[in-house]
Amino acid sequence: MEETDALEEKIAFDGAEGEAERDRLAADDLRRIEEEVKQEAEASVEDFDDEGDEGRSVEAAGTAFDFDQAVAETRRIVESM
Repeated sequence: MEETDALEEKIAFDGAEGEAERDRLAADDLRRIEEEVKQEAEASVEDFDDEGDEGRSVEAAGTAFDFDQAVAETRRIVESM
């Protein structure tokens, strides 16, 4: 969080250019968060498989799939900017 605050302090958000930069930073943050959640869910699938907990493994796989779809949707939104 401190990195983001420091970065925002260095960037002047003026006019349309500033708004575009703010949108880009927000999209970058969203992609990073989505990717982290997806990776965590994928790791959970493996852990639950190793434990033999099929129900939780399927649930984690569903979460990983949902976030994979979210990453793709974020990519489409960013590309349309």
